[in-house]
Amino acid sequence: MRSRSLSRSIRRTFFSASLATLALVGGAALAPADAVAAGRLQPDLVVDLMVTDVLNPAEGETFNAEIDIRNNGTGESSPISVTVSVPSGLETTTPYATDAGWACTVASTTSYTCSYPELTAGGRASRLHVPFVVAGATPGSTVPITTTIAPARRESNTDNNTGSVTVAISGTCVIRGTVWHDLDRDGQREEGEPAIADGPDGVLNVRLWARQGQAIGGGSTTVNPDGTWSITARTELLYEVRVEASSAYARTVADMGDDATDSDMVTSYQFEPTLLVASAEFSAVHGGEYVVDAGLVTQS
Repeated sequence: MRSRSLSRSIRRTFFSASLATLALVGGAALAPADAVAAGRLQPDLVVDLMVTDVLNPAEGETFNAEIDIRNNGTGESSPISVTVSVPSGLETTTPYATDAGWACTVASTTSYTCSYPELTAGGRASRLHVPFVVAGATPGSTVPITTTIAPARRESNTDNNTGSVTVAISGTCVIRGTVWHDLDRDGQREEGEPAIADGPDGVLNVRLWARQGQAIGGGSTTVNPDGTWSITARTELLYEVRVEASSAYARTVADMGDDATDSDMVTSYQFEPTLLVASAEFSAVHGGEYVVDAGLVTQS
């Protein structure tokens, strides 16, 4: 019994080892092909960045889409071809000839085609600038621009071959207000409290300040004898109203009581040599009307 049992055990062990060897042999036969596939050097072209040089262009104005493309893969790419869309509301114009390495043509009324030499692994193309003219876009709307890479070689990832950016089309709005002397310092403009008019002993100027460096907008004005002022301004950006006045004045309390008669100046920037007060930041959109009042008190 012991001898037969041992024999059966040896046969089972030999049979299992043979199966394992066959599996290893089969795996070894496939391994070289798999290894080649896994180790193949492939490009991975990506639209790395899309921005516009103006955040809020208006009808008839020209602006640029700025596009960065790089190769995140392990292998060199073939020469690059990209299509940049021209959506409704925008028009093509003459492409630039100054972007190093890039060559663009107007493919149709709805797109540009641009080409660039091959990129090494990890390489970045020089920034591509593509011009657009605003033509018929609705003020206050946002218009999408899309860049698509057409790979010439198999890539390790094609999900990143497209990038897009939206541009807001500027319109106009009215921003107005009143500057008055808050005699009782309660933050409310009441009957009998006088206006503070333009002049060296009154208001020096009213300005619209926009913090977005790539936005177009702003403006300034003087104050009327009755303390009122008004500016028609571009839109689709953030504004802050700043009032500069004689240092004989200080800022009254803001946002006290009725919004129609309170002061909207929430910040004092300086007191010498002049007073500079500012409102909170607000978003200006096409067709809007914004009332921003300033109550000032005698400097104590």
